[in-house]
Amino acid sequence: MRLWTLPFRLLGLLGLSLLISVGWLLRKEILGMVRPQVARVAEVIEQRGATSITSPADAARDKVDSLHGWSADSVVLTAAEMTALLLDGLPAEARGHLDSVKVTLGQSRVSIQGLLETSQIPRDLLGPLAGVVRTWEPVTVAGDVAIPRPGHAEWKVDALTLRGITLPADASRALIERALPGAREGRVPLTLPDGVSRITVRPAGVAVFREQTR
Repeated sequence: MRLWTLPFRLLGLLGLSLLISVGWLLRKEILGMVRPQVARVAEVIEQRGATSITSPADAARDKVDSLHGWSADSVVLTAAEMTALLLDGLPAEARGHLDSVKVTLGQSRVSIQGLLETSQIPRDLLGPLAGVVRTWEPVTVAGDVAIPRPGHAEWKVDALTLRGITLPADASRALIERALPGAREGRVPLTLPDGVSRITVRPAGVAVFREQTR
């Protein structure tokens, strides 16, 4: 080491020691200034991350809307996206009697698990369950989906499970008719987005077909 550089090295070490000492003495003040900035950056990152996540409802609408602009004649919806599409298609009054809905896809069938409001169901329809059924009950309701005409679908309920008991098809249809306004003979009407003419339900997803124009 050259002797003439020694004073400069000592001066640098002295300056570094001074900075560390000042930083330690003023650590509370420095943290007080830095923390709000760090929190603000974290908030911005969190907001940007939240807005970048597409909800199932938005994803379903985007896929269906894309049928009008793409050459493809169909798109495939996931179970979560089908849940959103189904809830959007239910009559508004019927939606108010359901909560925490989740859809399971089968072969040409849709099964819904969720909470069903039971206060509008006549007690005599519930039979021996009338005395134990709560205002909101977890149920599983299953049935096929049919499209009688473009833009309109029907969910044809044939099985309703309440308190672990799956009711016969006739009883299931009668109960769902009283539970969901707009249902007739166990058929729950669904309004489909414009341009949708057919859907095909499979366990892996729901294929939604656009209406063919001539």
